[in-house]
Amino acid sequence: MKCFILITGSEFTLGLKQEKNSLYIAREAYERGLDVVGIAITEDDIYKISFFIKVALDKADIVFISGGLGGTSDDLTREAVEEAIGVPLIYDQKWLKKIKDYLRQTNRDLNDSIKKMAKIPYGSKKIENPVGRALGFIKVLDDVKKAIVALPGVSQEMKPMLEKSFELLGLKDKKNRVHLFRTFGKNEVEIDEILKDIDGKVINASPKGVDIFITDKEPFFLENKVKVARERLGEIIYSEDNIEMEEVVGKLLKERGLTISTAESSTGGLIVSRLINVPGSSSYVMGGIVSYSNEAKINLLGVKKDSIEKYGAVSSVVAKEMVQGAQKKFNTDIALSDTGIAGPTGTTEEKPLGLHYIGFIFKNNLQIEKVIFQNERNNVRLYISQYALNLVRLKLKN
Repeated sequence: MKCFILITGSEFTLGLKQEKNSLYIAREAYERGLDVVGIAITEDDIYKISFFIKVALDKADIVFISGGLGGTSDDLTREAVEEAIGVPLIYDQKWLKKIKDYLRQTNRDLNDSIKKMAKIPYGSKKIENPVGRALGFIKVLDDVKKAIVALPGVSQEMKPMLEKSFELLGLKDKKNRVHLFRTFGKNEVEIDEILKDIDGKVINASPKGVDIFITDKEPFFLENKVKVARERLGEIIYSEDNIEMEEVVGKLLKERGLTISTAESSTGGLIVSRLINVPGSSSYVMGGIVSYSNEAKINLLGVKKDSIEKYGAVSSVVAKEMVQGAQKKFNTDIALSDTGIAGPTGTTEEKPLGLHYIGFIFKNNLQIEKVIFQNERNNVRLYISQYALNLVRLKLKN
């Protein structure tokens, strides 16, 4: 069975926001045995949305639409579905009552914009929204045996409603299975070579490392592939789930009762920011210092002025003094430091774009890593933060 994913939103077509819902819908659809034949993004325009719905119905058995079910003037998916298939919209009275009850509790008045969130095409199956007010729906076109599934664009609303839509369509059971390896330490070419004889894999590289999706319809064959991949990839695997490096490191720190601090320059506080993204991180993150200027390195971390003048701010000596200063100031078991050139300016013949020195102390054990990663400025900063956190992961894991 084929499906098509249509995302609506002018914020995406204008490049103002990154679209992510199609990634989630495609993964869930694939796992349920659907063949995703296309993904499209269109602006908030009734006739353009309607056009893509018609194209999608021509190419697929199920059309998933995400976005345009809210109460603003640019939420036009219902009207576009009406235009595309010629079925009038009606109010679902039970859902309309729920909206009225909610408004009463929040001392708000019902208006036409809010009221329209209870509208669905005649003969549709409604998909109730467990979080918001926008009602989703499934409209089955009996004459051609096809279906349109309309879901909100807000991801926390869309995800449980997508799950419900699969259930209503008789697609609850997962037929294709996917195992995710998240790795750091080798590039995608090296990993492709390591896993060259394993079929059904998809490799995706980013500044955070390389994600490997291994797929198969049969659990037995998937388990064998996963076992082989796990043995070959070894310690570069930091997760076999969709969780971030900072969560892995946070768990290790918490389990071992250890504390951490940072002294950052090029990364601008990104390392400590990622660490404190994790709930409960106050038990192990003691603090971080963003010492972007030379004066801050000297005054806040005790870096010697002579060291900067002799070796430069981007040097192993300064990285060492930064990390020692952070550990001393915060009295932590572990400290990380970073100093480097994220670019695009500040390079010299001796110090190229992407050059970084990362300092790492665990108890009394100090190491300095020299890293060169050349990319767009913020991608460099993200890579260096991942590299630093991975040092902690490897040390604690071993």
